[in-house]
Amino acid sequence: MNLARFVISSKDWGDLKILRPYPKPDEPWGDLAPLRGTPWGDLLPIVSGVALSHALHGHVTPLMQEIGPHPHGLSRQVPEAYRRCRMADECIMASVHCVPGKKLPDCYSPPNISPEASQAASTVATAWAEERYVLIVEGEEFSL
Repeated sequence: MNLARFVISSKDWGDLKILRPYPKPDEPWGDLAPLRGTPWGDLLPIVSGVALSHALHGHVTPLMQEIGPHPHGLSRQVPEAYRRCRMADECIMASVHCVPGKKLPDCYSPPNISPEASQAASTVATAWAEERYVLIVEGEEFSL
């Protein structure tokens, strides 16, 4: 997947771990586009390019006003029908941790969505387990 992983450091907000898809022409969701319209995609915050640009230049508050809940909070909001790993009944490693959360197993595969969306959702769940915000950025960005 074509994704950017980075950290924004701030005195006020600490270190914010971020994952964002590189946008494609006319597609800000990039490689996470299969999640649009799914219960997983509904949990991804859409932030403005201006807010992200300000954060990258040291002014993080506008981004934090748009970013929404902490990643661990988002992992608990995935609807039950989309939480438990699709392989949990056959997996020898299956446990209560086969759902999005802090102790997500590497082999986690979300149920009840297309294979493309499942791969993208697994990437999102892994990012959330790392306490990484997953952002969709819409609108123009700037640099100095």
